[in-house]
Amino acid sequence: MYSFSRKSFLALLLFCAGIKSKIRYFYFSDSEVKTVTAFAEVVLPIAEPEMPNLEKADVMRRLDEELYFVSEEIQEDFHSAVMVLEYLPLFYGNFSLFSNLSKEKRETLLIELADTDSDIVRAVVGNLKLLVCLVYYGHKSSWAPISYPGPFANPPEKWSEARIHYQNLLKGREL
Repeated sequence: MYSFSRKSFLALLLFCAGIKSKIRYFYFSDSEVKTVTAFAEVVLPIAEPEMPNLEKADVMRRLDEELYFVSEEIQEDFHSAVMVLEYLPLFYGNFSLFSNLSKEKRETLLIELADTDSDIVRAVVGNLKLLVCLVYYGHKSSWAPISYPGPFANPPEKWSEARIHYQNLLKGREL
């Protein structure tokens, strides 16, 4: 008898539900892209003058790239965190998913969640925020507006084998 791992079972279940259709990204599903984008719009200073938007800072593509190469356990945890974030508003009096809330309601919800007694909720929001900020502020387009001169001696960027492999996957996939 063949046994499924928990991740395989969840992936199959989500695929059958039509949620797990990956079109533009290798790690994220379309629904996850919508949720993480809605979250990033609230926690990042993209509305500030001179700050880059999500596309210019390449936030979703870099998140997809980084999460594509991590271990399955971390991937599963991140998928779970995004799903928890998406459905959290239902438990806090909003009759909508996180990605469908207005920007103001998302901001209000995140402020409310900061004071929650739930360690899990705080961990979900805090870890998602940490990763989104890391990718955003790690992009060169955000350095000048925050007066960061860049790395000492400004060495040329050296890509890892994983990044080169991911870029090759993108090129092959877009052909």
